[in-house]
Amino acid sequence: MLEEVETVLYAARSHIGLVRPMNEDSYAVHEYRPWTLLVVADGMGGASAGEVASRMAASAVSEDILENLQQADPADVDLETVLRHAVQRANGEIWEAARQNVDLLGMGTTLVAALLHPSQLFLAHIGDSRAYRLHDGRLEQLTRDHSLVAELVRRGQITEAEAEHHPQRNIVTRSLGTAPVSEPDVERIAWWTDDLLLLCTDGLTNLVPTRELEAHLGSIAQSQRGWTEEVLGEAADLLLGLALERGGQDNITLVLAACGKEISGS
Repeated sequence: MLEEVETVLYAARSHIGLVRPMNEDSYAVHEYRPWTLLVVADGMGGASAGEVASRMAASAVSEDILENLQQADPADVDLETVLRHAVQRANGEIWEAARQNVDLLGMGTTLVAALLHPSQLFLAHIGDSRAYRLHDGRLEQLTRDHSLVAELVRRGQITEAEAEHHPQRNIVTRSLGTAPVSEPDVERIAWWTDDLLLLCTDGLTNLVPTRELEAHLGSIAQSQRGWTEEVLGEAADLLLGLALERGGQDNITLVLAACGKEISGS
């Protein structure tokens, strides 16, 4: 018998941009039924090191979460602990790899990871890659940037408008792989069926500010009766296109995710 069941739908895009010689961003999406893991990482370190760090982070987090979810009774899993452990493992692997290879010294990466269920959301992040939630037409940034300008804004020393064009806006104060221990922010987030999740690197948000992301995504949500992979793909293409039209100075990576229906049964 066929029936409609709720599932997590997504669309992901990663682009080198129009200036950088290589794409140092990475992303990963994995299904661990009933959960879906979404990861976005923005590497740094010069040469190929940033690419290595972001790829290692996405891989290590994915592997660690899969191992922990497979070995435990789902009812007993503390997902905040699972996420924290996965990010800490990624940090250790990147740190050790850099110590063993002089070409990788100084490499690191930002990371934002989400474990999403049709009725629940858990987030882990470090650095200035972001997570947003669109709820009832309002786009809210769920993560707090670990960056110099974000700290200046929180202290009231500069405004958010000034932060958008600050010459040091790309300096992060916390990242993966640049210290032997690096602690992520991990939390459970309220989630509703019609919400939309956006994970992205600063290659998008430096060129398309939050208020504009809200206008575009809110308009798309209002025009739909529900999220589909086709609609998510069109929205992802729109946001990527906006960043490229404005110069694409950095790599651009984004993942959109929402809950939708799929046919299940026989």
